[in-house]
Amino acid sequence: MLRRLGGLLAAVVLSGCLAAPASPTAPPRAVTATFSAPTAPPTRAATPGSQHLVIWLPPEFAPEAAQPGGAVLAEHLAQFEAGHPGWTVQARVKAADGPSGLLAALLAAHNVAPAALPDLIALRADDLAAAAAAGAVVALDRWVPREALEDSYPFARAMGLTQNQWAGLAFAADARILVYNTDLYATAPTHWADIVTGTMSLPAAEATGLSVLTDYLAAGGQVLDEAGQPALEAPRLAASLAEWRRLQERGVLPLSTLTYTGPEESWQVFRERRVTLTLTTAHWYLTEAGRVSLAAAALPPNQTGAPFTLAEGWCWALVNKGEDLAGAAELLNWLASPARQAAWTLAAGWLPTRAATLTAWGEAPFVPLAAEALTRAQWEPPPRVRDLVGPLLRQAVADVLNGRATPEAAARTVVAALAALPK
Repeated sequence: MLRRLGGLLAAVVLSGCLAAPASPTAPPRAVTATFSAPTAPPTRAATPGSQHLVIWLPPEFAPEAAQPGGAVLAEHLAQFEAGHPGWTVQARVKAADGPSGLLAALLAAHNVAPAALPDLIALRADDLAAAAAAGAVVALDRWVPREALEDSYPFARAMGLTQNQWAGLAFAADARILVYNTDLYATAPTHWADIVTGTMSLPAAEATGLSVLTDYLAAGGQVLDEAGQPALEAPRLAASLAEWRRLQERGVLPLSTLTYTGPEESWQVFRERRVTLTLTTAHWYLTEAGRVSLAAAALPPNQTGAPFTLAEGWCWALVNKGEDLAGAAELLNWLASPARQAAWTLAAGWLPTRAATLTAWGEAPFVPLAAEALTRAQWEPPPRVRDLVGPLLRQAVADVLNGRATPEAAARTVVAALAALPK
């Protein structure tokens, strides 16, 4: 039995497998996860008998002391074991994506090696639908209290639902935000026109096009046509591209922004003080805010000024092993309790997905930012939209900022290219 943290860590197997915005949040001191002696669960009676449970996790959630939040998760698992004599929990770490990643490994084991299946798995919300469609995970209605779904923020609730089935319980989220230098901006810019000084970075080269889509969707744009096919509206897209063109004309947005391929890169240049504003994600700010000074965060500015952001996240799912799932469900509910989720999300640098969890954050300095993001967030467009639209938007931004096309011409090119794709 993994009674102590050391035993638990030894079991980790690395394998290939719209109101006014809230006040900006200044960076707090870094949150440090600490170990404490395992304690028995306060409300749940120990379950008789023995059981061995296996969890599959991505590397960023590994219960290791070196991983943000890892010590907290390890402690929670040890506490679960202490309250369930004879039970053991083994955490196995697999790649988040790719041929040996969580989804691929789950589907492969489901089809040919059911004995290798885990009991509980963390899946990207984007991957949950594929797992449910294959029958690899089961509906949660029998196993998880309905209040856990009803208490979830709307975007997080949407992440766990597929084909009108509650297939996953969202537990970790990330959202697009603006981080800015408070020496230059006493309050957060809400419109692009508010950004008149300093230097800005944004991940214009990202393959998903989400930086453009955040502004486009904030203005009421649609990403699907009446037939459910990926499509964009040229006038709204042109308006978004024009805002970035004006930032460049004001000397705020340099061409170097075309080299940043993701939020992590745009955050890095801010952290290194090469820019004074950046579009990144909450996860980077929550985990590394202690490494910057004179910084605050808020929702991204957009052409309308209305508070809006896009979010993504991870869900717990119960694996369909063709046997009683009571043990796995008990572990899921244990980990998903608001108090434990609050401790873990704060330490790991993720946004919570339930109102009760955010309440359990108490007076943490990140609360205003998290509350604004979680209540204003929309789940980001699905992969089939991002995969088609993203490269086209990346090219459109490059053409506009390099002066090769007007915003209107670039938008028409994107719309025409989508219309020409095979249906």
